[in-house]
Amino acid sequence: MTLDNIKLNQPVKVRKVHTEYVPTKFVQLGFIPGALISLERPPLKNGLLYIVLDGFYIAITQEIAKKIEVEKIA
Repeated sequence: MTLDNIKLNQPVKVRKVHTEYVPTKFVQLGFIPGALISLERPPLKNGLLYIVLDGFYIAITQEIAKKIEVEKIA
């Protein structure tokens, strides 16, 4: 599953980041395998997802989110 498909307030863990498509700044922000993420509010019409990454609030485009693989936390 990719980050753009998670449900509101569903905690997930980053499994893989396709660094060839994701800008380096996202890896520097903490989009690395094992990082905990949840969707803070529903996607906006402008294509932005507001997420919480290890306690920090970040806006990310759906295009970038499609390149980040995640898995559900049990």
